[in-house]
Amino acid sequence: MKIIDFDFDPELLKRFLAFPRQLYASDFNWIADPAESRLLAESGSASTKWRNFFVMDHDEILGRVTALVNQRLRDENNHPYGQLGFFECVNDLQAAQLLLDAAVLWLKSHLSAGDSILAPMNFDTWHSYRLRTKGFDEPTFFMEPYNPSYYPALFAAHGFTSVSRYITKTVNDLSPLLAFWAPYHHDVLAKGFTVRSFIPSAVTEEMSLIHRLSLAMFRENLFFTDISEAEFRALYAGAAGNLDPDLFLFLLDPSGEPVGLCFNLADHRQPKTVNVKTFGVLPHVRQAGVGAGFAHEIYSRFQAKGFERVNHCLMRAGNRADTFDGGLGKITREYTLFARPLEL
Repeated sequence: MKIIDFDFDPELLKRFLAFPRQLYASDFNWIADPAESRLLAESGSASTKWRNFFVMDHDEILGRVTALVNQRLRDENNHPYGQLGFFECVNDLQAAQLLLDAAVLWLKSHLSAGDSILAPMNFDTWHSYRLRTKGFDEPTFFMEPYNPSYYPALFAAHGFTSVSRYITKTVNDLSPLLAFWAPYHHDVLAKGFTVRSFIPSAVTEEMSLIHRLSLAMFRENLFFTDISEAEFRALYAGAAGNLDPDLFLFLLDPSGEPVGLCFNLADHRQPKTVNVKTFGVLPHVRQAGVGAGFAHEIYSRFQAKGFERVNHCLMRAGNRADTFDGGLGKITREYTLFARPLEL
């Protein structure tokens, strides 16, 4: 086995991007990440550097990974994290070891002793990160991590341990949830809050608003980094023009100012299921019941559109979103972000 590494080489990048289709050729549950080719189409910038790696047996690719340093993603000591992203590999411990060893060696030349590595993470938490660690039989939804069940063991063998755990909860009956939230909904309406839908004819203005709200709502999240409006637009370029306005809603305060949003997508594999991808309200309106009242309005619209099941997607386990469903949701999938010291 041998390692091949490169920054930007058109032919090698083509093979790098094609490898997942070969690996998952017989796996119906895999969904291609449309952002990969865009993210890796350059050779780095002032704030981000990376190097791509293959492990090969003769001319056959066994695995790939990208070692990254994003200067905007920093730890509590203001040091940049190393990252291992775009990881895919056959179930071969030796191949994975060679691949990860090569990537970590590159990171050591760009970081300082005492720094840490996050894996898997593709540049930042706005893009793909985490491994699925439970619920492999559940159908994959848009923007959900998916990987073979043996991946966590490959990272564990290289010294990685869990740094953060995430879950998706499924609610199979909306009526009890609506009853749980009904008093909050009544109170929110009485205070003058309203809800409006996404306006497709004003997509440029709406995307600017979504970007501004997202930065403000999620700034406190673990491993948060700022993202420019141009980067944000690129992230959702394929989805923005096809959004169902009934499934993308804004919460307005009594003055009509947007103070929250909820981005939802109908599941492409389960017609009666809707996925709650993004939900939040601005910190200054996180008084008791505002979020729950907003959720009641959203779920009432789900029910009116014929949805019978809701996935609360990709929440960090143990934070306030985890208890948002009043205990009525069932954990159906789990995910893990791993970390290790640069020097073991």
